[in-house]
Amino acid sequence: MHKDRSLRALLREATHDQHIRLHKHPLLATIMQPNHQLSDYHKLLLAYFGLYQFVEARIQQYLNNETVNFSYNERYKLPWLVNDLAFFHITPIACNNLSLPVLNFPHITSLGQLVGILYVLEGSTLGASHMSLKLAEQHSLTSDTGSCFFSGYGNKTQHYWQQFIAFSDTLSGDIQQCQEALKAACQTFELFSAILDQALPQHQTLAS
Repeated sequence: MHKDRSLRALLREATHDQHIRLHKHPLLATIMQPNHQLSDYHKLLLAYFGLYQFVEARIQQYLNNETVNFSYNERYKLPWLVNDLAFFHITPIACNNLSLPVLNFPHITSLGQLVGILYVLEGSTLGASHMSLKLAEQHSLTSDTGSCFFSGYGNKTQHYWQQFIAFSDTLSGDIQQCQEALKAACQTFELFSAILDQALPQHQTLAS
């Protein structure tokens, strides 16, 4: 690992292949297609509900016990998913029967791990803005009507991303923390893919 490289660059390089594979996942890729079905969107929202409920509980637990120069208070995404599911009259407790994959996903014990996990979550929010345009075009969904999660931070999305990158790059040069960030980011991408795979019908496979 080159200690003179930014952590952002290291994270991008380490997760590149996983990022591409996740981007091609059927539940995400079909949003960009003209024949996208709302039923598939509902599956995606339910899968993400289980995912973010799990991961953000880990984030909150760490932030409750550590002093960190970064606020996640306005970034919690689980409430966005609750709003979207409520719009479609879907109760996640009753309908989401996805179980979390048995993965070695860590409890967060270091700043590096936190940054690695947030890199995936905040990057996902950044990329979701493109999908929100398709959801609006195909299904007339908006941040108030079923697309709160994919609308993200709205016109503040780029600003929030830059804030996170500035925070993450404070660890650049700390080899131990960077290694922990890279490992946690890869584990988070793995968790995303595994949970979305569970939400697929049995006969459907990953897009090539």
